[in-house]
Amino acid sequence: MIFSRTVQFASIVAACCMLTLTACDTSTPSNTPTTKTPVAGDRCPHEIKPEKCPFCTPSLVESDGFCGEHGVAEALCYQCRPYLKTAFKAKGDWCKEHDAPESQCMVCHPELKEKIDPSRGHG
Repeated sequence: MIFSRTVQFASIVAACCMLTLTACDTSTPSNTPTTKTPVAGDRCPHEIKPEKCPFCTPSLVESDGFCGEHGVAEALCYQCRPYLKTAFKAKGDWCKEHDAPESQCMVCHPELKEKIDPSRGHG
């Protein structure tokens, strides 16, 4: 009977140790944010797909041409590419008052209207 209780006690101690070791991961504290490197199909730091992000893939600015209708590079045209709103907001380039990127806000920056050339069309 003593042997039975000793085995039973040892089993309980072993089970508790196993649970403790497998349940706790001390490599990253739970209250510490982790940074994730984007992988294919994941989101970039601007919260869109890296292959569509003109900030992460600057070659898009040249390769996609110019949006004459809105006066900006096609790759940066949030009106033609609404998903870019997320990227501009993540970048901190957003005019909340006029719901446009600050760098493209024609109300705050009327000089930008000079760049509009509808005859150039889209890139």
